[in-house]
Amino acid sequence: MADEALSGLDTQTLAHVFEHIEMAVVVATLGREVVCMNAAARTLFRYSSEEIYHQSTALLYADQDDFIRLGQERFNTNADDTNEPYVVRYINAAGESFQGQTSGGLIKNAQGTPIFFVAIIQDDSARLAAEETLNRLHLITSSRQLAFQERIEAILELGTSHFGLPIGIFSKISGDQYMIQQVIHPENALEAGMTFELGITYCSLVYQANDVQGFSHVSESEIVTHPCFENFGLEAYLGVPIFVDGERYGTLNFSSICPTRQFIRQDIEILRLLAEWVGHEVALEQDFKALETAHDQMEVLANTDSLTGLASRSCIEQALQDQITFALKYSKNLTVAMMDFDHFKSINDRFGHQVGDEVLACFGELVSVMGRKGDFYGRWGGEEFIVLFPDTHMAGVCIALNRLMDSLKRTDLSEKYSGLTLTLSIGVTAMSLSDHPQSIVQRADQLLYQAKALGRDQIQHD
Repeated sequence: MADEALSGLDTQTLAHVFEHIEMAVVVATLGREVVCMNAAARTLFRYSSEEIYHQSTALLYADQDDFIRLGQERFNTNADDTNEPYVVRYINAAGESFQGQTSGGLIKNAQGTPIFFVAIIQDDSARLAAEETLNRLHLITSSRQLAFQERIEAILELGTSHFGLPIGIFSKISGDQYMIQQVIHPENALEAGMTFELGITYCSLVYQANDVQGFSHVSESEIVTHPCFENFGLEAYLGVPIFVDGERYGTLNFSSICPTRQFIRQDIEILRLLAEWVGHEVALEQDFKALETAHDQMEVLANTDSLTGLASRSCIEQALQDQITFALKYSKNLTVAMMDFDHFKSINDRFGHQVGDEVLACFGELVSVMGRKGDFYGRWGGEEFIVLFPDTHMAGVCIALNRLMDSLKRTDLSEKYSGLTLTLSIGVTAMSLSDHPQSIVQRADQLLYQAKALGRDQIQHD
């Protein structure tokens, strides 16, 4: 009886010591029966003292194999002392499982005799879920296989999974008009292109605050009379503005017709990160479309040089400016080549200006056949040409230019006009962070004249 009284006294003392600790503490006998749970543990596991005391700690494990394994590794009197934490999946009284970071082991009395086991548990589900979400976001944003809409859809799917809200919407807002750009809806009740008055959406609150807005149980909140709840019955909502190049574009939002858990600071930060990436993707897509449009326009304007069929000087100057801006903004490579026909005056003097024009026209035709998609060729003036190689390293540029030089030497003109040899001197330079159109052209031009000074019919690069 004295031993039992002592054990009871020890239990009461432990209960008093641990009660107000913020982390969950569970104390069990050497037979692994619960004898003490502090307030944090009762909240975490949703058991009252009457319900859980003198029950096996096996009730707390989601997987009984973990209960057995940890009994062998940690919770036995012969286990090695260790303070190293571990993560295990627990289950509460409501049947909900969660990941708990756990530390603890034996409690011994003054004589060193083991009398209890203690486990200190922190719900780690939110942190682990956040890490998984960030890892998945990295895979989405770093994938080169996904097109723009596929990236946005993947981000929407990631958000619906992380927040537990089945409806995900990427919207564009213009004035008072709310337009769905992309959407995930479990019943496909919403689709891209649908428009609504901004005021009947919870996103109007996001725009008013210009920041994240979240409601986990609308019918029990101050916005219960909002038109969105009256019209659509959405009980839970989490939304944030999307900014594109510093300007408000729309919103990224997730919602549900069912109430959900309270949103935590981590949810808000992850939502902001998702919206930041959506804004980045939109900006990138807009820039790509602008470049495509400029490229298409350049192809039309190229006909203004009737002799070669290549871009005029004004057109290629604009293309150079656009490509430099794009390359600097997205940390892309840009390589520029200046080329000039060798001894072109001698060709005109010996064979006549008509043959000189044929040479330039032949060069334009050769480029149209051999030029790679995405490269920009333009006539800089006279017999001098410029080439822009977006996102291409120096080695690849030199390979392409050497092929062009070899093909030029083998044109039909060399057979048609005996003694006519067509060679090029070329200067090639790679863009640096401090470059502008004039500096990069000047550097390529210097390399071009270096090629001529060293004997012509060659490429010089930096």
